[in-house]
Amino acid sequence: MIVFVLSSDEKLLLRDHFQQSPIALIRLKAQTIMLRDRGMKLEEIGEILFRTVRTIARWIKDFSVQRIASLFSGMVDNEHASKLTREQKAEIKQVIGQPPDQFGIPKEFWDVPKLKEYVSTTFGVVYECDQSYHFLLKFSGLSFKYPDKLSPRRNEEQIIKRIAEVKTEIIPFLQDPNCLVFTSDETRVQLESEIRKAWLVKGKRTIIQTQRSKEHQNYLGFLDQKTGACQVFEIERGKQVCIISALEQLLAKYPDQQVCVIWDNATCHKGKLIREKLKKGQSLERLHLIAFPPYAPDHNPIEHVWQYAKKKIANRSNQVFEVIKQAFLDSITQRTFDYRI
Repeated sequence: MIVFVLSSDEKLLLRDHFQQSPIALIRLKAQTIMLRDRGMKLEEIGEILFRTVRTIARWIKDFSVQRIASLFSGMVDNEHASKLTREQKAEIKQVIGQPPDQFGIPKEFWDVPKLKEYVSTTFGVVYECDQSYHFLLKFSGLSFKYPDKLSPRRNEEQIIKRIAEVKTEIIPFLQDPNCLVFTSDETRVQLESEIRKAWLVKGKRTIIQTQRSKEHQNYLGFLDQKTGACQVFEIERGKQVCIISALEQLLAKYPDQQVCVIWDNATCHKGKLIREKLKKGQSLERLHLIAFPPYAPDHNPIEHVWQYAKKKIANRSNQVFEVIKQAFLDSITQRTFDYRI
């Protein structure tokens, strides 16, 4: 006689699969294990579930070896795809690597309805469970995540050309030990803006207290392309005088060196006040500015720094804003980064 002991986690998982699985066989297997755990005889379980004793015994034996994975035997490991041949799945994997609109489906990204439409029309196969399509998507190398936002005005050809020019232009600065090279950009931290996904208890509603507040702080950051260190200055958004002040503070830290800054072509980065300060004899005369291509924030390495830091302060909106600000700054200034142009 096979004897097993369920852990508390296994009991919760079995209950969840029994209550929520859209697949009848998974529910039956989960129920079998739970009933057996209560000491019920195989004959009694078979009578309740309308299954033979031999089937019940096989399910229990499989569970004793594979544990929770046994519920999905013949399903998950095969993407619930017994209706598809290996060749068909290989073809699907190749197709999913391209946008669906290339196959007559008007959509930029794949999702379950679009994949279902393609599989049905191409192979005549329809699955009862959306989870089967999830496995096909994962099998094809896709993951479920937020897409990056890009402007419709973005010109990829011009961006590639301009980035190549920028890389060429900064070579002398990178090679000169008396020159510093920074990529730069602004960001904003707001009291309740950083609420993000988290792993939460299933079946329970999780609430994070938020404060509706206009408290915020804008920052101008400089990521050193040689060392990976990042410096951050408080500014007021879009004000040239604040940006000039931050640039002057940066230059003051390196009184004997030339400084090259690569940033976007925002109006506040090329206004009259800044142009005047760049002239000989003025406070920014040691500064050399280079512009990234328009609508290409993903090519600015410091954007990755902002993303990292905001993840560190996510879901903290119930804290004092000054504490959040300090946590944001600490996550940046207490380490170095590998992001380069």
